This record gives sequence, C-alpha cells and structure tokens, in this order.
Amino acid sequence: MIYFLSDPHFGHPNILEYEPKRKEVLGETIEQHDAALIKRINYRVKADDILFILGDFSLCSGTVVQAYREQILCKKVSLILGNHDKHSVTYYYKCGFSVVCYEMVLKIAGEFVRLRHHPYKKPWYRCFFPWQYREKDRKKRPVHRGGFLLHGHIHSGGHKGGAWKVRKKMINVGVDVTNYYPISIREIESLISREKNKETLVCYVSKKIRSLKRWMQFLTKI
Repeated sequence: MIYFLSDPHFGHPNILEYEPKRKEVLGETIEQHDAALIKRINYRVKADDILFILGDFSLCSGTVVQAYREQILCKKVSLILGNHDKHSVTYYYKCGFSVVCYEMVLKIAGEFVRLRHHPYKKPWYRCFFPWQYREKDRKKRPVHRGGFLLHGHIHSGGHKGGAWKVRKKMINVGVDVTNYYPISIREIESLISREKNKETLVCYVSKKIRSLKRWMQFLTKI
C-alpha cells in the first residue's frame, strides 16, 4: 500500500504553539509529540509499504534527522523537500530516504498527479491589489495548469475558513488535516473520483442550462 503525509515537523517545539491542537492530541512536549506521531505512522504504514512525505520532515540538524527517519519502520520512504528541509539532497539520502526531490508525478485514479510541498499559487489577479491576501512563499508555489496536486504546507489555518482538505484539485495531506495519520492511496483515489464526478455533474448541468436557454430564445421568436 502507498501512503502520503506532510509537515510532521519532528523536533520543532514551536509547532506546538503554531498548531495548539497537536498538544491536545499528541502531547504537551515536543518529545511526546514526536513519539506519538511516529507511533501513528508505524501503526498505519507497514515495513513493506511505500510512504511519501511531502515536506517539512524535521527542522533539526546533524544525526537527529537520521534518528527520526530510523524510527519510521517503513523501508521505502520518499521525501519531497519542503521549505524547512534545509539540508542537501545527499544528506537526506544518507539519512535513509529512498528518493529525495522537489516534485514527483504519480498516476492515481487515471490522473497524472503532482506531488509538491506547496499548494498551487492563486491567479495573479487574486494577489494584484495590496489589500488582498498575499500568499506565503508564492514564488515557490506551482502554477495550476488543470491537474491534481497533493501538497502540504498550509497546516490547519492561515486561510479564510481554515485549511482545506480538497480544493480546486488540490488535496492537502498535511497531518493537521488528516488527524495526524498518513492517508492511503485508496483514500486519494476516492477523493479524485469524487472531484471528477463533481466536474462531470457541473458540465452536465451547464449543458442542460445552455440547451434550455436556446429553447427559450427559440420560443420567444415564435
């Protein structure tokens, strides 16, 4: 089975202040937080499964990152680098990650799905005026060209209405919106199929409305 998660932030005490719900669920201290999160990962992801971590694995340096990686029992763990993954690609390979890169593409539910740490950037006109919300790390965000994207980065807030789980073909796999568990590829397939069905329904309704409008125009001319 293939699993995805993002933004564990191992060894990062400030994450407990930025995301206070982590204190309630995972523990009051960063040591308790890290142990509980690793336990949840190992509970769901088995040794022969495949795990993709979409960035911000740990803000630590030295051998600490490797120690966190070694506590994850899954043998094949790929790391999509996030804005807090500051070390070199070679360093992360030495820590035991199977693949290290900034972006990957997987075929899921018949779609070519991008894997990145950052979500899509807003269209330029949404950030043009100074009173509009300006996105953090906008230059690092990929451009939306119509395909599905798995991402993290936004945690549980910082956006109107809170962080999304699924929005405009973006699927957030950050642990703060997945109850601190990895999400399986089956769940991703289900989400993608649901979004595609919504698109099909919208197209069908739009087509029917256009047809009705043409009939109304025809009737008014009689």
